[in-house]
Amino acid sequence: MQVIPLDLYEAARVDGATRWQQFTNITLPMLRPVLLVVLLLSTILTFADFQGPFVLTNGAPYNSTQLLSIWAYQWGIPGGAIGLGAAISLVLFPLLTIVVAGVLFLLRRPE
Repeated sequence: MQVIPLDLYEAARVDGATRWQQFTNITLPMLRPVLLVVLLLSTILTFADFQGPFVLTNGAPYNSTQLLSIWAYQWGIPGGAIGLGAAISLVLFPLLTIVVAGVLFLLRRPE
């Protein structure tokens, strides 16, 4: 927020822009790259999250907090089907690749 020049807000105020117009036409476009990077990192970290949901709930009640990482672990390690656990883990890669490609497309798109 500190990198947005205050001159833009002052010019918008002189031109008669409301606070909402200043927010939608100045603040959001200037913060767009930062917001997209935060979205990307949050998505990747959510997909990679294992220990929090596993320690707190272990997928209970009724598998309502079951994530792909917990599911892969439960099939692979305690279940003994290491190949199936690895296959479930590999499903994460194309999903994350699609998300990363989408965010990179949005970052490179001209304003």
